[in-house]
Amino acid sequence: MSTDASTHDSPTPADAVVAALDGSHRDDAVIDWAAAEAAALSAPLHLVHAVDLGTPLSAYGELLTSPEIVDRVEQESTRVVTEARARVEAARPGLAVTTALPTGSPSGALLAAAEGARVLVVGSARKNRAERIVLGTTSLSVVAHAPCPVVLVPENARTSGDGRVVVGIDGSEHSRLAFRHALDAAALRGRTVTTVTSWNVEVENGVVVTEPGSPEWEAVDARYRAMAERTIAEDREAHPDITVEVEVRHGRAADSLVEVAEGADLLLVGSRGRGGFRGMLLGSVSQRVLALATCPVAVLHKH
Repeated sequence: MSTDASTHDSPTPADAVVAALDGSHRDDAVIDWAAAEAAALSAPLHLVHAVDLGTPLSAYGELLTSPEIVDRVEQESTRVVTEARARVEAARPGLAVTTALPTGSPSGALLAAAEGARVLVVGSARKNRAERIVLGTTSLSVVAHAPCPVVLVPENARTSGDGRVVVGIDGSEHSRLAFRHALDAAALRGRTVTTVTSWNVEVENGVVVTEPGSPEWEAVDARYRAMAERTIAEDREAHPDITVEVEVRHGRAADSLVEVAEGADLLLVGSRGRGGFRGMLLGSVSQRVLALATCPVAVLHKH
């Protein structure tokens, strides 16, 4: 394969799985997950590494303007996509793979590459399982603004988990759409969807509910379970081949989702749920899930 950067300028194929590479060791998890998804969907895989020649080289604001420096950056960027493609072809020789090295803002380049894509896959760093994910400005911007679903793959995440797809249900129309996506995702995996509905502070018969197992606690639990069952009933009935487990948890929504999704294949959340503010492209629950989840997380947008 040629190492000329000009050979890596393919446009995004229609309905492709787009993998965003940053040239770090974190790319391996992104490449492997995206390749597995593309193979499962019988979709092409598009590997993208943005080259920002306007990035200052130092604190003094020196830009990448020297021909020698530009050439070195292009060579390194070409190496990133060339090695990524070789990794995919070695593991999945029949998969259609294209590459691109767009120049400019990484977030802008990735958002442009995501137009017409099936899903955009990005990575993030975690020092260890006890710490939060480090979600950089590029990943955060892409997750918030992408025209297609975005999957965030934490560092060291496995290509597949225990077969479950986990999704948050809060009674909103957006969570119902997320459930539909979860059913589709489960059809490609272990055919099991776990829905998670949570409640925190509730008043029953004029009393703040605090005692697990009390009649008041059970009444609140049953009410939320009934809401979740109503939200998913129609789509669940249309997919009898998918096993659906309904979980109701007491606690913060994001923490409940992350806890249930431990070891899962995929966790799905909406960009905003019930109570989301207009103009807030990524709600607080979604942001916390992205920071804490140890499995891949898909963020879905209602366009």
